[in-house]
Amino acid sequence: MRQEPALARVAFDDAVRWESPVQTFFRTATTDVRVGEVVIPEGRKILMLLAAANRDPRRWADPDRFDLSRDPSGHVGFGMGIHQCVGQHVARLEAESIVTALARRVRTIALDGPTVRHHNNTLRAWESIPVQVQLA
Repeated sequence: MRQEPALARVAFDDAVRWESPVQTFFRTATTDVRVGEVVIPEGRKILMLLAAANRDPRRWADPDRFDLSRDPSGHVGFGMGIHQCVGQHVARLEAESIVTALARRVRTIALDGPTVRHHNNTLRAWESIPVQVQLA
């Protein structure tokens, strides 16, 4: 069995992979670049679909399932390369602390009404998630 902090880290990273907060962003090709059989000309905008990449079945077994037994490293929920989030390590430490504290103090967390999404073309967020908490 995994220790709580390790499981908390896996839970956070698979949640970021599974429900990518940043869904899309644009980049501009700085040179002609071939992607598969298509050439993207220099200066053209390219729409990157992070959520699609994080659910790619060529990379992830059963990608539509939240899975605490998978190794979620390699997702692009925090970007990649020179465009990766500089705060991702702080986010992971904060999430580990919060999830671990919740696991020690809370027996169950259950939905307590309908959820409402915050609609945005780029970010995936919630306007409200009503929950009922039963303390341990």
